[in-house]
Amino acid sequence: MKQTIFLISFVLALLQATAQEDYKTVMLQSIQALDTTSKDAQNLVRLASTFEALHTYGKSWQPLYYECLSYIKLSTAYTNIEQRKAAIDKAAELLKDLPEGNDEVQVVRAMYAMNYLGIDRSAWVTFMPKINNGLDKAEEINPDNPRIYYLRGLLKYNMPVMMGGGTEVGIKLFQQSLQKFDTFRSKDEFAPTWGRKEVVKYLGENGKTK
Repeated sequence: MKQTIFLISFVLALLQATAQEDYKTVMLQSIQALDTTSKDAQNLVRLASTFEALHTYGKSWQPLYYECLSYIKLSTAYTNIEQRKAAIDKAAELLKDLPEGNDEVQVVRAMYAMNYLGIDRSAWVTFMPKINNGLDKAEEINPDNPRIYYLRGLLKYNMPVMMGGGTEVGIKLFQQSLQKFDTFRSKDEFAPTWGRKEVVKYLGENGKTK
């Protein structure tokens, strides 16, 4: 905890001393670091604290989004079940303050619900609709968002054929996602980029191309 407080204070002091351009630099560097970090719990905690400090400084929704995403990733990086639950519960708190009319936020809501089920499968009656609702809303807002089809593919890939899932269904969605990744552009300089390497990995493992 002391280390986290120190890190937040350090980032805030740096930003206050060097103004907006350094806010942008720290944001972009932290986003890139988060995109390449999945199982390193210590690094994810550091990034979550950095995004918390950036949100305190900038007051925009993007740092809060990435702080939330950091905790969602932490819920799988930890091996201790209590730590995993604490991380996913923290993500749930942060989601409450994110704008519902944003497609990326709706995608991360779905991702949160998927990771929650990874911790507690008995909650599927409550959380499966949350996954589908989040992805449906995201598609209504922006059907070109590639992360929608990545998460749909992930869901179907790990779902029994008798329930409408299976490898082939998942692969088709991964292929659709990769096509979207190749053409998707955002005017937001802090727009999320995560998901592409995972899609490529799944397609490669199954000997598929886009």
